[in-house]
Amino acid sequence: MFVFASRMLFDKWKSFVIYLIASIGFLEMYIALFPAIQKQAGQFSQLIKTMPPELFKAMNMDPQSFSFSNLQSYLSTEYMSFLWPILAIIFAVSLASYIAVNEIDKGTIETLASLPANRSRIFIERYMAGLLLLMGFCAISLFGAIPLAQFHNTEFIFGNFFTATIGSFMFIWAVYSLATLFSVILSEKGKSSMASGGVLILMYVLYIVSTLQDSMKNLKYLSFFNYFSGSELLAKNVYPEYTFLALGGFAVITTAVALLWFEQRDLSV
Repeated sequence: MFVFASRMLFDKWKSFVIYLIASIGFLEMYIALFPAIQKQAGQFSQLIKTMPPELFKAMNMDPQSFSFSNLQSYLSTEYMSFLWPILAIIFAVSLASYIAVNEIDKGTIETLASLPANRSRIFIERYMAGLLLLMGFCAISLFGAIPLAQFHNTEFIFGNFFTATIGSFMFIWAVYSLATLFSVILSEKGKSSMASGGVLILMYVLYIVSTLQDSMKNLKYLSFFNYFSGSELLAKNVYPEYTFLALGGFAVITTAVALLWFEQRDLSV
């Protein structure tokens, strides 16, 4: 029972651990430096006031989060706005590739499909196993800041990290579902990863354009990055508008389409 999920967990646990070690390592570095940086918070605030607000819009950041007056604001800028999304996206795309395109690319998918199990079971078990790994990554890579903060005698607000974990999971769930769709549509792993990356880059560009041009402001609703903001989630403890509806709805619909496609496609090509 759950043999396909178990196999994916067995094959991917090393990658899971590596990404976690990387995220915890960066958290330790940032938190260890925070007391020294906090002493310079006033100077940072004055510097930020001299910079154009369009710059922060393009980076999906709130200038107020640059005050570095508390750990949440500091990590929302240094960790959540750039480093964490990159780690999470790469990990999600690698998990999605394992579901189908990796086997198709290697020519082993027909052997897998010949086992006494229908395609929907193979897809669902692998998809849920990957989602479980992503849930674990989100929780540990964000809540991991709490014991590190305690170790360095740094104050923190537990609720902010809970909000950031939920919001971050919604974002990476949508990314994972998008990558899963390309994993079952395409037959080469490289093309699948490039397609996922290309769509995400396009979304980021759309978000930047929407923040800089009022006439195109509605384009932001087409981008995942409109619903994921480190400064909103971690610094302000609020979810960006329509986060659950947009990201959750996209993930569910895309996953359903991917499942139907996987059930119908010719696995020999």
